[in-house]
Amino acid sequence: MDAEIQSFIKVWFVAITSLFYCYFLVQRIPTGLPRLVSLLPIIYLFITLPLSLTSFHLGAPTAFYLLWLGNFKLLLFSFNQCPLASNPPLPLLHFISIALLPIKTKTNLQPNSSSKNSKEQDSPHFKISGRALLVFGIKILLL
Repeated sequence: MDAEIQSFIKVWFVAITSLFYCYFLVQRIPTGLPRLVSLLPIIYLFITLPLSLTSFHLGAPTAFYLLWLGNFKLLLFSFNQCPLASNPPLPLLHFISIALLPIKTKTNLQPNSSSKNSKEQDSPHFKISGRALLVFGIKILLL
């Protein structure tokens, strides 16, 4: 099991360092086919990296994150589509976490306009619906 954990750490280290390449070098290449060609080695790497893991509990989530999420997000990035392509560019930590993890970014947060106090208007307040609180409470109870 110790060798499997070392292999797991190596896989994720290589995946994260390959995203450094995508962030610093590929981002400066024009979108479309040139960027896609420069991303093909990373896409191939993401396909082959999970094959070195033999444990189902480490290999299956890694394969999902790299093969499915990582590759499709990199394909979208090669054609300057969301979630990785944005103007201004994402910070490095956000770029890596969005590329490799199942994270959705929220772009349209509407501040609550019902606050009447001027001090409260300086800091944004967001309205939380009753249904969201109910779902959150059920999740807490189940946990």
